This record gives sequence, C-alpha cells and structure tokens, in this order.
Amino acid sequence: MNSARSVGPFRWLATLLALLVVTSGLAVGQSDQPEWADEAFAEFGGMVAVYNESITAVDLGVAGDQLENERVNLVVTDADGATATFSFRLDGQLRMTELDQGARSDATLRMSLDYETFDEIIAADNPAVVFRDAVAAGDIRLSGVGTTNAVKWVVINTVADLARSFGLF
Repeated sequence: MNSARSVGPFRWLATLLALLVVTSGLAVGQSDQPEWADEAFAEFGGMVAVYNESITAVDLGVAGDQLENERVNLVVTDADGATATFSFRLDGQLRMTELDQGARSDATLRMSLDYETFDEIIAADNPAVVFRDAVAAGDIRLSGVGTTNAVKWVVINTVADLARSFGLF
C-alpha cells in the first residue's frame, strides 16, 4: 500500500509536467508568427464576410473549379521575408470557412503571396475580384500539399503560365 500512495504524487507531478510541456509548445508555435500577424489576421477575418458575399458572382475560371473544398494554408510574406500563416477551408461555392491563425495540419493547398497583395485584397471593396485578378496575374501562387495535389497544381500552374505568356489573362 505504501507504494501505491507514493505513486499518487508522482502522477500529479507527471500530469502537471505534461501540461506545461504541451502548453509551452502551443505558445512557441504561435510565437513563430511575426508581430504584424495578429492585426493582419483580424483584418483578414473582417474581410471574409465581404469576400463570401461576392465570390459566388465572380468567375474564377478553371482554377475556381479546382479550388472547391480545398483546405488552405495562406502564407503571407512581408518585405523583410517574415511570414505569417493563416488557414481556412473553401466550400463548394468557394466561400471561406474555418478561418484560423496558423497552419492546418490537413491542408491540401498552399497559397503564397506578399504582404502588399494581401493588403490590397483586405482593403478592396470587392476582395473576390482582387483575389481573382491576383491569381490570374500570378501574384498569388498556388501549390498542392501532398503528391496528388502537388501534381494537380503543377499542371494547372503550367497551363496558367502558358496562358499568361500568350496574353490570355
């Protein structure tokens, strides 16, 4: 019985230690974001409702069909090379849902853009149109996560690059 009694305090200590390790890991993961990430995420969150209202009326062409139901990590890079990652899911009508600060572990797509383009989208009266134009201009780079998605987006990006070189958009 003495051995069972002495194990009890060690279980509490082990539980407390595990809790500290887990929570410290979460804090470290969030601190990887640059100073401007919290404000940018708040602005991004405020823009989502406007984007969602207008996206159903905006034709994204062939890429639009491919974006349906993607789980996205949005990587924004500032002029100094610091990056912030936000994540969301696109539904069947390309509306953003499940918005979160940080990367998704189940992402299927990575969207990369510079802070200037991000800011233009956030500030736009119609962010869906600015998003479409940024994708068409190559200011937002799309890359698949995982082998199948990577191949799919290499093909889509190659076709888009060819279309841009011929002045088709």
